[in-house]
Amino acid sequence: MKSRIVDVAVNVFGKPAQTALALVSLLAHSGRFIDKIYFCEEPDSLNAVFAHADILAALGDRIIHHRPSFMNWRYAVDETRLGDDAYRHALRYQYAFEHTDKRYLLLIHNDCEFIGDAVGQLLAGLGSQAGAGEIGQCWLCPAHMLGRCGPGRYRDYRPDFAELAALYAAVDPSVVYRRKYLDEPTEALRQRPWPLPECRLNEFCCLLRLDAVRPDTCPKGPARPFGAYVDVGNPETGNGILDIGVAWFGDMVHLGHSFAHVPLDACVRHNVGHTALFAPDMYVQREEEALTILRDTYGRRIP
Repeated sequence: MKSRIVDVAVNVFGKPAQTALALVSLLAHSGRFIDKIYFCEEPDSLNAVFAHADILAALGDRIIHHRPSFMNWRYAVDETRLGDDAYRHALRYQYAFEHTDKRYLLLIHNDCEFIGDAVGQLLAGLGSQAGAGEIGQCWLCPAHMLGRCGPGRYRDYRPDFAELAALYAAVDPSVVYRRKYLDEPTEALRQRPWPLPECRLNEFCCLLRLDAVRPDTCPKGPARPFGAYVDVGNPETGNGILDIGVAWFGDMVHLGHSFAHVPLDACVRHNVGHTALFAPDMYVQREEEALTILRDTYGRRIP
């Protein structure tokens, strides 16, 4: 159908009930826009234990099931290997990014619940820009904590490295959690402190206009892949690992692309995320909550 102008990329690591809820609720609210779902399943024991067969069968030929040859976890990208398809396609969302034939690619986490038409809202807010979603992990950024910057204002505040270092130094880590990017910064961070280390198009739910961004993104262009973690500190400590999408966002901004800040609270619930993988009681609770919603709201039962 011509109206189905969006493909979806979801990386899956465990959470079978939450994954089912994410996809079922997304299609319930935004299905008129969506064609294929790239279901990228991490080759890990957690996925081996918690099978996703039921949701894959339920969605049938809408699913493109990709299982990379290894799991890159949260390791910094090895840029010398980006010419290797197998390595590159193990980076989050990259297989879908390269293979979709749609103009738009929606990236989502597999533990979202959609309560409104997120795709419609993102398309409406995108305009002529390269991507749309919530911009900035401001809750982790000293610039926001100290009132210099805020959600979607990434173009307005452009500190040099000395000013960025002063921001991080001004926030007491015993009072407010901050990441340690500035403990042992690389020359790359010193030379390019803006966009700030927490600036990105937040990947839990965002829309990319591929005709704009794909020509400038690896493997076709100079920008690092969206799913690449990049280390801007001492690799022995891991203190300098930038989150997913940060390096790509910075590269794209410096290549001249701009992004629309579109708040999504009214149509997406995403509360716990990565943390639940390391908290067994929370993980089980979130799975049980997802099963209840699937049954009571969508009439679906997932074993």
